[in-house]
Amino acid sequence: MGERIGIVGVGYEGFRPLISDLSARELMFEAASKAYSDAEVDPRKEVGSFICCTEDLWEGWSITDEMVPDQIGGAKRPVCTVAGDSISGLGHAVMQIRAGVADVVAVEAHSKAADVLDKAAVENLALDPVFLRVAGAKDDILAGLEMSAFLSKTGLSRDDCSEVVSLSKAQAMRNPRASYGERRRDEEEGGDDRSEPISLPLRRYDKAEFAEAGIVVVVASESWIRRRKRDAVFIDGIAWRSSTPWYEGGAVEHAEYAKRAFEAAKRQAGTKGTLSSFDLVEADDTYSYKLLQHLASLEGRGGKGVTELVRAGRGGARPYVNASGGSLGVGYLIEATGLHKILECVLQMRNEAGGNQVKGVERALALSWRGNPTATGAVAILSR
Repeated sequence: MGERIGIVGVGYEGFRPLISDLSARELMFEAASKAYSDAEVDPRKEVGSFICCTEDLWEGWSITDEMVPDQIGGAKRPVCTVAGDSISGLGHAVMQIRAGVADVVAVEAHSKAADVLDKAAVENLALDPVFLRVAGAKDDILAGLEMSAFLSKTGLSRDDCSEVVSLSKAQAMRNPRASYGERRRDEEEGGDDRSEPISLPLRRYDKAEFAEAGIVVVVASESWIRRRKRDAVFIDGIAWRSSTPWYEGGAVEHAEYAKRAFEAAKRQAGTKGTLSSFDLVEADDTYSYKLLQHLASLEGRGGKGVTELVRAGRGGARPYVNASGGSLGVGYLIEATGLHKILECVLQMRNEAGGNQVKGVERALALSWRGNPTATGAVAILSR
């Protein structure tokens, strides 16, 4: 694997349903300023490359990367845009450092979702225009169909998904970055029939609500870290994969992209361990059932075992799954969702997670999913 790569600084701003006092560019600037301060670097002199993870349509600009350099300190410097999930953007930073492009790289991602007037219209552009879009098979419709098939094939129930929601929102009550923490009443713990149906069995409560935030992560080579005598959280393995979506013949009982990305990241990290070898797992839960599906894919088992895995950390066992409250509790951050999971892992490993701090986190895993209609995800393995 060669030289190790470590995260030496993190910065973030926002984490609210609506940020009315900052524009998207100001949000990026605030997060970047905090990250550079945390890493103790001068972006104009010491950061050799800048990466921004964003899509033009979410920004309201064509060629939105023209608007990126100034607010992250990258004017007249090497800047590139990754139109994808931000864990894959972090992977690009790792590749750039290993290729000798730079010793220090900054990775930025953000969500300014409230600026988008019709989110469904943006999401629908990703659908096949012949077979899906014209049939009205929107993202949530696809999710509802997959959820139905997933529950049927695995023997899990609507109640298991409701438990995921309850645990996530309760955990989010302790997280200062979470917008949707909630203590659910006892009568709501069951099938959650009071929640508005989206595409049965999927209900409104099963889907993460949008939130806004800016996140910047600064990564550096091990030699740079040693020269500067900096503390770091090391990236032992990072990979992203795409597989066949369920509606084109892919599996529904597990997510092949998650399984393959995890296997690739483990090979890089030189480990054959299962999830029990990690202290913390921050896995995608854009929909409640997706957390169960992702855990089944990583653990290699299904059924009630994955529900027990969600509960395990609360009882002191390892790993602790989504100590942050996940996207269900924190909010869905579009392309910044993956980098948020990295941020939560880093804060936990530095004992800076606040009220949701988990004791003794030394190894962590972050898993992201690009969202419907994709079967694309990324995995990062981190250690202290």
